[in-house]
Amino acid sequence: MAELSSEHRPTEITIIVVLIALILLLPPLLHLWTAQDNAWFTPYLVWLGVILLSFLLQKKLGNR
Repeated sequence: MAELSSEHRPTEITIIVVLIALILLLPPLLHLWTAQDNAWFTPYLVWLGVILLSFLLQKKLGNR
């Protein structure tokens, strides 16, 4: 198998970490997301957290 170039590696690590975080956090987030007494913007806050996590991880890994 061919080795990954240094420019593709941070992107792939970011994707893997975000997927693992989603798998671990999905059950509590689903309860938060689907609760009847939550505000309308709760799902958007969840996605904002996922996007911020991936952005910060990409920024940190891209500066090597």
